[in-house]
Amino acid sequence: MGVHKGRSYKNQFPMRLLSLLLALAIAAPALHAAAPTEVKFTRPTRGDIVRYVTVPGTLKANQQATLYAKVGGYLSKISVDKGDPVTAGQLLAELEVPEFLADLSRTRAEANVAAAELTRLEAAAAKSPDLITPFALDAARGRAEVAKAHFSRAETLLGFAKVSAPFAGIVTARHADVGAYIPAATASSTPATAALVTVADFQTIRAHVAMPELEAARVKVGQPVRVGLEGSATVLEAKVSRLAYALDDATRTMSVEADLPNPTLALRPGQYATIKVGVEKRIDTLLIPVEALVMEKANAFAYLSADGKAKKIAIKIGFNDGARVEILSGLDPTAAVILVGKLALTDAQPINAVEAK
Repeated sequence: MGVHKGRSYKNQFPMRLLSLLLALAIAAPALHAAAPTEVKFTRPTRGDIVRYVTVPGTLKANQQATLYAKVGGYLSKISVDKGDPVTAGQLLAELEVPEFLADLSRTRAEANVAAAELTRLEAAAAKSPDLITPFALDAARGRAEVAKAHFSRAETLLGFAKVSAPFAGIVTARHADVGAYIPAATASSTPATAALVTVADFQTIRAHVAMPELEAARVKVGQPVRVGLEGSATVLEAKVSRLAYALDDATRTMSVEADLPNPTLALRPGQYATIKVGVEKRIDTLLIPVEALVMEKANAFAYLSADGKAKKIAIKIGFNDGARVEILSGLDPTAAVILVGKLALTDAQPINAVEAK
């Protein structure tokens, strides 16, 4: 009999253990649900808020010029390369134009001969006015002026064989090497081979954005601008410096620019940027942090701390600047608003609320 009882107890033990584990599994969620969730809350504030329009943009140099040769010739000297800093007026390249040197010598000689002839006639007219007719004197003066003009033109054309920097900046491209033939750049035809160097001044950077037609009429000089760069968490603050006012016929967008100081040249022309332009501003309005906003499709909600529980309420919102949200209706200005963030709260959920500092 004793052996039979021991075997019966052993057979019942696994069943009792299984029942205990099942009871604990059922009770565990209820115990966990009963534990209050730690949350932080804050009070709504009053202040100003700006509505920003976010548009992709590009950073551009404040000044940029590709330099061409006005006269054709062989490149005899180029003193700069990519990345070299240059000053305004600095000599960058020289062309070899022997035919212009010959023209300069010829026109100089012609100008000297004409000037000497005019001097002799004037001296003769002073001594014997009857011997030199006014017509002869006027013709000599005309020849001297024409010769002088030809010399001046030859001298000017020869000067175009030297290419100088129009402003201080950085050489961003070099298009030719010594020995290459550089054709003259004319108004009717400017071949790519006529380019010598490209110089850019980006001590000040222009943040350029094409504003959509819907928002273009709201943009004004002086409005706030935020510039974000790819790969950087830093947001640069600026203001609208200029705008085109007219829309582009093809894209139906308006050119807007904001100047950014760039003394260290850390910002580079051509960089992609995410640009936010503040087009509207509300003053002295009710605001809550964006962490307190809960969006469900197109509906806005907030959770309040009330009697140890989270209370879900519907609210109507206005502007959202990424840090604060404007409340139009549905929220008491003295309410304790929970900073939900990434928490998954439900209505009437027990909470332990602590005011955020």
